[in-house]
Amino acid sequence: MNVEYIYLQLYRLFDKSTPIKADCGKLCKKRCCKGDDGGMYLFPGEEKVFKLLKPNWAKTEKSDFYYEFGGKRKNVPILFCDGICDRYQRPLACRIFPLTPYINKDGKAEIIIDPRAKSMCPLSNTLDIADFDGGFVKNIKKAFAVLMRSKEITEYLKAYSEYIDEYKKFFKE
Repeated sequence: MNVEYIYLQLYRLFDKSTPIKADCGKLCKKRCCKGDDGGMYLFPGEEKVFKLLKPNWAKTEKSDFYYEFGGKRKNVPILFCDGICDRYQRPLACRIFPLTPYINKDGKAEIIIDPRAKSMCPLSNTLDIADFDGGFVKNIKKAFAVLMRSKEITEYLKAYSEYIDEYKKFFKE
């Protein structure tokens, strides 16, 4: 099975699964979808999906963020959008926002509220993880249980979690 197919199947988990049972975009005027210069990191192999789909509303670039795998330094691609997307072509990071996978200090994978969301998402400032739609959280766990079968994605998530830890320093938990 190729990586593009895996991502496309995982995307389907989020076709109708959202953070809460209401349209959370009404709370903040869809701030996370404004297409500003924030961008969303793509998970390892996900860039291949965007080369295949060729969305006219997005572009990918190499970011400064990197991880090590197989003795190589790999810069992580970041996707920038123009603020109007085809919801069925969004990257995984957009589909799971404002939550994110995280590998804690004990080496266990968990789902957390992304501290980078705190500057724009009312949900990330007012809800606990248990307040999010249970099916949504379950789908994120399911997606990353599949993805973490890949040693490369696990290594990426370790580096990504260290990156997230830097952000966590700025927010009281």
